[in-house]
Amino acid sequence: MTRRPLLLLLLAVPAAALPACGGSESQTRVRDGRVAVEIKDFRYRPQLIRSAPGRIRFDLVNHGRLAHTFRLERGNVVAKVSSLLPGDRATKVARVRKGDYRFFCALSNHQELGMYGTLVVR
Repeated sequence: MTRRPLLLLLLAVPAAALPACGGSESQTRVRDGRVAVEIKDFRYRPQLIRSAPGRIRFDLVNHGRLAHTFRLERGNVVAKVSSLLPGDRATKVARVRKGDYRFFCALSNHQELGMYGTLVVR
């Protein structure tokens, strides 16, 4: 085997062991009615939040290099934060019922770039 194919093979083996992009989403449970959400270009951490029905306080912080928004929807807007500049923090409270909610950044094409997540209320 020549050097180039061998080098490509050696690089491909560790990469194959890594999880796929969609399989590595972070998740958490709401504790004491609160959840911390970190915003980083172009991701929310956690991307999957589980909660019981009721009041949830979202503690948001933007650790990214760009401005972002936060919108929580289930058919219509349940909660939103218009703009978080880099380094900004915000708190938003929402009352949720059983069901699946989607949160995302409403700026430009940020949602298409991966800025979305799911809130599962059971």
